[in-house]
Amino acid sequence: MKRILLLLLIGFSSLAQSYKLEVGSNITSFVFTNSAGSNPSFLRPASGLHMSISRESKLSKSFLVDYGVNYNQFNNVGDVQNIPFSYATDFIGVQAGFGPKLSLGKGIALVSKLQVAASTLVNGNQFLLNRYVDLSSDSQFSSLRTMYGYSFEISKQINPQIGVFAKYQHLDSYNFGSSTLNFIPSTFSIGLSLSK
Repeated sequence: MKRILLLLLIGFSSLAQSYKLEVGSNITSFVFTNSAGSNPSFLRPASGLHMSISRESKLSKSFLVDYGVNYNQFNNVGDVQNIPFSYATDFIGVQAGFGPKLSLGKGIALVSKLQVAASTLVNGNQFLLNRYVDLSSDSQFSSLRTMYGYSFEISKQINPQIGVFAKYQHLDSYNFGSSTLNFIPSTFSIGLSLSK
């Protein structure tokens, strides 16, 4: 199994076309389902920082794959009986995507990808009743979080080595059980592509 993974990594490295740096904003919804199966409506989306670095490879003339690391803030606000609260969380993780690239001419291209990600909490606090509660011991936040979704990107190649892009990504954590908390971030970002 280790040899197969090593061969895949070597194969991806040899096909590498570019490194991508991006920064943007997550607008994250927390969808909490309690043990009674109801979804309270007191949670509201809030924005947070998104940053990532990835390596994109060409699998064919019009099919791409990328993999990389990212940092995300998944935040939320709300109030219950006029008592405000907020969640501020920092996650680091890995992400991969694959999908087709459609050339529109003049160095402009449209890329759509299926995305998969895994993230872990590095810092998190809930602000409630004028005090902060550490979320590192709360299993709904501290457990490894896997997400699935899609992205759309429009890119412009400035020259053979440098390109710029704007990207929209939507992910969902899809946790199931009697009492669950799902993160649903929509991410808007811009970035720079550096080709070899």
